[in-house]
Amino acid sequence: MKTLKIEFSKYESVNFLWSELIEDYGFEKARKIVSQAIDIQKMNGTKNSTMPIIFSGTGGLALIPIEILEKEDFKISYEDNQVLIFSLKRKSFQILNEAN
Repeated sequence: MKTLKIEFSKYESVNFLWSELIEDYGFEKARKIVSQAIDIQKMNGTKNSTMPIIFSGTGGLALIPIEILEKEDFKISYEDNQVLIFSLKRKSFQILNEAN
């Protein structure tokens, strides 16, 4: 397993990564990627401890500890069906609250 260290303080919180994911993959596939991320959280995550992350350039998925975000002073109110979209290229991220 590869460990990736992300210092979120060096990245910008934005609101356009979801729309870029749709542009890159199409609406249905982007929605499926988010659904798969939520499924990974349900199957392998820990409630209130992990959050699924989507890497926007590849559509890759992983789980990250929520404490990483909390250490960076991001105030998040963790909810079920919440995913983090991350773009290394754009140095940005977006927290998406997916509706059921």
